[in-house]
This record gives sequence, structure tokens and C-alpha cells, in this order.
Amino acid sequence: MSRPIVVVVALAILGLLQAATAIDLSQTKNVQVDFSERDIVPKTALKSLVPETHAASGFIGNLEIGRRYADESVFRRVIEFNNPTNTVQSSTLSLTVTNGIIHYISVVNDSGSYAVICDEPGTLGKSRANINIRASANTKSYLTIVVAAH
Repeated sequence: MSRPIVVVVALAILGLLQAATAIDLSQTKNVQVDFSERDIVPKTALKSLVPETHAASGFIGNLEIGRRYADESVFRRVIEFNNPTNTVQSSTLSLTVTNGIIHYISVVNDSGSYAVICDEPGTLGKSRANINIRASANTKSYLTIVVAAH
């Protein structure tokens, strides 16, 4: 089996193990996302994140801020956001890492999702970062969040 196939299979398994957390935006205005050991992307799978993280420029509602570094820890989580109401809903996501300073965040809508994500002033450079999400009425969005810390 060639190396690229092994990496793709490993990422597919990692994706299945990290089932999406579902959040109802009409019920929750502040969401705490604590990244832990179980969210760490293995060093062998980091190269396959490159196309995904650069996809942030593909949809204007995606977010990519900061820079990647060689000595970083990379965390990944998929979150499902539901808006079952007839109005636009928004929420604040508080992203935290233990034992590190966040220097990179990428939030990318999965195919068919159209949530809008924005950062706040001073988002990077701390162990806690706030970003905002807004979702149209009667929608379900899947977002892949990648956070890098050192």
C-alpha cells in the first residue's frame, strides 16, 4: 500500500472517530470548545491538512487567521450547527487549548454548509480565542475547526 493511501485512510478513520458535536444555535449563544489530547492531529497526518486549511479562501464565510509553525500542536474537530428557526441565529465559540498559545485558526464549511465565521480583535496569542458564527434560517452546517498552538 502506498504512503498517500495510508494517510488518506488514516484521516478517514480519524474523521469517523471524531463524530461531529451537534449544537442548536437557537438554544446556545456561547459555546465552549475545549481542545484536548483526543483532538490532536497525528504528525503523520499534518500534510494532508494543507489542502483543507487553504480551502478557507474558497467560501467567503470561512475563516483562516494566523500562521502555521513547525513546532506546533494541531487540533481538529468537526462541529454540526443547527438552526431550526425561521430567523438568522448567531453564537460565540470560545476555543481553548491547555498548555499552549493559539497562533492559527481555520474554520471551513464542509460541502453544502454556508455558515459565516468571523474572528474578534485579539483572537490569537492566548490560550483562549473567541470566534463568531452566524447561520441562515432552517439550516444545518458542518464546520471543520483546525487550531494550532505552540
